[in-house]
Amino acid sequence: MTQFLSVRRPSLTYLPLLVLLVSTTNICFAANSLSTKTVAEAVTEQAKKNRFPNKLAFNDEGGGTVNGIVEYTFDPAVHADMADVYLRYQPDYACFVALDVETGAILNLSSFIKSDEQWDNLVMRSDYPAASVFKMVTAAAGLDMGKVSPSTVLPYNGKSTSLYKRQVLHHKTNKWTRNPTLKESFAKSINTVFGRLGIYQVGGDNLSSYAHKFGFNQVMNTDFNLPSSRVGLDLANQWEIAEAASGYTKDITLSPIHAAQMAAIVANDGRMVTPYMVESVKDGNGDYLYRSNPQNNDEQVISESSAKALRSLMAETTRIGSARKSFQGLNRYEVYKGMEIGGKTGSLTGFSPRGRHDWFVGYAEKNGRKVAYASLIINKEKWYVRSAYVARQFIYHYYTDLAERDSAASE
Repeated sequence: MTQFLSVRRPSLTYLPLLVLLVSTTNICFAANSLSTKTVAEAVTEQAKKNRFPNKLAFNDEGGGTVNGIVEYTFDPAVHADMADVYLRYQPDYACFVALDVETGAILNLSSFIKSDEQWDNLVMRSDYPAASVFKMVTAAAGLDMGKVSPSTVLPYNGKSTSLYKRQVLHHKTNKWTRNPTLKESFAKSINTVFGRLGIYQVGGDNLSSYAHKFGFNQVMNTDFNLPSSRVGLDLANQWEIAEAASGYTKDITLSPIHAAQMAAIVANDGRMVTPYMVESVKDGNGDYLYRSNPQNNDEQVISESSAKALRSLMAETTRIGSARKSFQGLNRYEVYKGMEIGGKTGSLTGFSPRGRHDWFVGYAEKNGRKVAYASLIINKEKWYVRSAYVARQFIYHYYTDLAERDSAASE
């Protein structure tokens, strides 16, 4: 069995996690004797149990079975690095996903459960509250529709973390009114600004449409199966639109894999990215039964200029925003020099597992190498480590490993 992912105390086990992905885009596959659906059924069944075997039996169309040897897309070095991070900080629950932005290959699927509680693979779930990560959709819609730019000033009253009807539906400018730009509002995750943006600039119909473009309420046709992330929105209810636009609701759910895909779309200049996890399946003689041929199509979820603007908002999050503390002091390390890093935080209480859900979803790029990721930490009571800091650790290890490999290859 491939030694990948899922970490549990007191014993450490690696096993690969499964991915969901939500989108209208499919992966194009080479001519195969095994269908994508057949591969997905076999891999998903094992992944839900935190298993990721190299040898699998696949059901063929004639009702029999075919044995195959599976090659996955995962990077073993990254899996080992992420296991070390979780074992060091010991959060109650955690999971991490990383994608190659150019190809959609899933590089890492990590799941951690500190106690002996019995849960299915955490990365296989899609019922986590999306929280403020959904502000990515709201911002993308406003930018893509030309309603706002990163420098647009959006006045609001009250606390940045609150959301009250009087502040959203009955705003009045006074001496206490604050006037942040969209970039600052995104970076600091100001709920009232995004509630008003959702109602008055974007609108419920458009917010729902862009959520669909980004993959909500859809199931991707790829080499694994996973429930879709969900958005339920009453378009006639202004307050529901405000709650959704700000992510201040439990009615929007998100899978970690889908979250990483959203970031990958932004990093890929607004074009759809389709994640996949199986490179190939061979029979005992080494002949191919199945081969992936990833071709992320040119479907524009948002325009290239809108994606660039959204990246500037996400970069501001790590510079002066809600993830600032986790990304302080990067200039002390050579690996971060010349690197672009961006993301979006999100935090909301959820119930499966029960606890405070802490998200950091984003991307990194250096020397043309792009990676997208989603980090989720769930804390019962005590905070052990922030999701953004886990993402920082991933970025450090991933690009350090790349530099070492490039150095070795050039010798």
